[in-house]
Amino acid sequence: MARPDHIRSAALAVLALAAACAPPPLDATPGPPAALVRVVSWNVHDLFDDLDRTEPPGALDTVATAGEVDAKLARVAAVLARLDADLVLLQEVETAALADALAARAGYAEARLVEGNDPRGIDVAVLSRLPLRAYLSHRDERDAAGRPLFPRDCVEAHAALPGGRTLVLVGSHLSSALSDDGTRRAAQAARMRELADGLVRGGARVVAGGDLNDEAGSVALAPLLGDGTWLAPAAALPPDAAWTWSGGGDRAALDHLAVPRADAASVVQAAVAGGPDVEAASDHRPVVLDLWLR
Repeated sequence: MARPDHIRSAALAVLALAAACAPPPLDATPGPPAALVRVVSWNVHDLFDDLDRTEPPGALDTVATAGEVDAKLARVAAVLARLDADLVLLQEVETAALADALAARAGYAEARLVEGNDPRGIDVAVLSRLPLRAYLSHRDERDAAGRPLFPRDCVEAHAALPGGRTLVLVGSHLSSALSDDGTRRAAQAARMRELADGLVRGGARVVAGGDLNDEAGSVALAPLLGDGTWLAPAAALPPDAAWTWSGGGDRAALDHLAVPRADAASVVQAAVAGGPDVEAASDHRPVVLDLWLR
């Protein structure tokens, strides 16, 4: 896939370093071919359709006009086209039909969305240019109190890489501080970690994250990130570059993509994308992760 010049330069620099420091050369190393893969997570903020739901879940949805839906899709698709990712995790998409429409506009062959449990009907979606071998939902899991563990779902997107390998994106939209003191987020983060660790043990390359609604160093996200086994590279950026949400004059880094520490060397670039087009589309900024995967 095409990459901006600075991305191509970064990838070439990584290859040059590998060739100089770790003979034999990368292209002579036995095994499957390497792939440069871009993963993006973005909360697109209230991508609703023009139909009024009357039954839960989703009965508290916002009803947009047809013109508002079209304009929102255009703004979001323009950002996605610029970011040019292979695998995209989205939050706050109301329906599979909207995910399909967005995929068509942004140039993605695959779109997935399973209706979650959120009363407003905002769901997790995945767009992919990589073939998806499987797409698993954890929407039916329950917490100790019998409530849905993931109000907006937690999904596994199993994407095919060259050479028969698999990249799995474990993604969710964790409970907000508006409705949770961190207890539910911690339980959700713990389950995400359990899923991600199990996939790594099974031989997959794994990225875990989404709109986690908290800072990487928070108590609530400690079950996922606290012991250092999983790293969120974009969270290590300077504060003025790392924030992913803004509102009421505040900024915070609430969105994350994490990789196992053992795969840290595969990270070519971690960034948070900004710009007027992003600001026009959402109150969140996309997290971008470029990975060199063998």
